[in-house]
Amino acid sequence: MEQSKLAQIDSYSLLELPTDQLLNYFGAGRASPGSGSAAALLAILSCKMIMTVCDISQKKDECRVARKEFGLIKIRVSEVIEPRLKTLFDADAKDFEEVIKLRKLRDNAADPKEKSKYSRQASNMLETATDYTFEIAEKSLKLMEYGVTMFEDGWHAIRGDSGVSISAALSAVMSCIFIINLNLKTLKKRKYSKLNIAKVIELQKKLQQMQDKAFSCVTTISSESIDAVQLKLKMSKF
Repeated sequence: MEQSKLAQIDSYSLLELPTDQLLNYFGAGRASPGSGSAAALLAILSCKMIMTVCDISQKKDECRVARKEFGLIKIRVSEVIEPRLKTLFDADAKDFEEVIKLRKLRDNAADPKEKSKYSRQASNMLETATDYTFEIAEKSLKLMEYGVTMFEDGWHAIRGDSGVSISAALSAVMSCIFIINLNLKTLKKRKYSKLNIAKVIELQKKLQQMQDKAFSCVTTISSESIDAVQLKLKMSKF
């Protein structure tokens, strides 16, 4: 997409764009939308896959025991988590673009006072963007939890969808951790960085715990696949 066309897309959510245009927007060589919005997008994909598994599983008799839980998960995801992620997607894109503008003003300023002012404003805005990223990560961890539940209790034939919901959310959390650590390094002279370094370490611990559960799901489906293939081979010998 041409830069002139990209510049026109400011008055509405980027998520309203057709998929191909949205992806081109990410690959247009601009600072915004950037990694924070990309992490939110991964989490939104996880939301959609969870809702799909909930809808299908609620209609299956083998899942009737968990129907109420599926309904609650879908409501939580569709009415709370997904809308907030969409807001964070747009907010990160908008605010990080402002960070870049302020940095350019800082670099071009001749007056030391002006340079200091723009630097301070850019750092303030970066702190705000980092707060968004923390929130995206926390919501993505919850999505991982829901994804594991859907994998274990949802309809067995669509565990591929559940797996995608887990892996997309996992990728979102990991992306957020990369972003947060980089931002804290940039903000190393600020109180904000000192206050939040323990928070990102705790986030990494939570990810490790959920990652173990995610790999347990992979192991389960892998064992089933191996057993099924081996059984087929044994039967073919007779």
